[in-house]
Amino acid sequence: MIRSMGGLILLVISSAWALPPNPFQPHISPCDSLAAQLGSWGLKGVINSTETSTALMLSPQGAWRRIKSDSELFKGVQIESVGEGFVVAKLDPGCPLSSYRWEIKGKVHAMDAGITTDAGAANHQPSR
Repeated sequence: MIRSMGGLILLVISSAWALPPNPFQPHISPCDSLAAQLGSWGLKGVINSTETSTALMLSPQGAWRRIKSDSELFKGVQIESVGEGFVVAKLDPGCPLSSYRWEIKGKVHAMDAGITTDAGAANHQPSR
């Protein structure tokens, strides 16, 4: 009896894996999914020094990360360069989108009245 129940459970599980994907759900390629995931990251600032530049980025989960050139943002996304007001990530060669760029638009100095990024706006009012 136990063997037949185990066989029945195995049969149900294996047939569920064999089902085709839901035809009513839009098919999203891994590259499109990766681009959407990258779009949810936000560049909040870049600190430049004579030796290296470090970017401050906000993940979709709300975690802050310090990013430098030649580091990995997450699997399949390598940070290519960090410069004054921008970060460029290099993607796996299998995607038609070869790189992704975040920029801080507008003024980039700490005492500026308003700083705008491409993903959203962050207002900074200087203390008086």
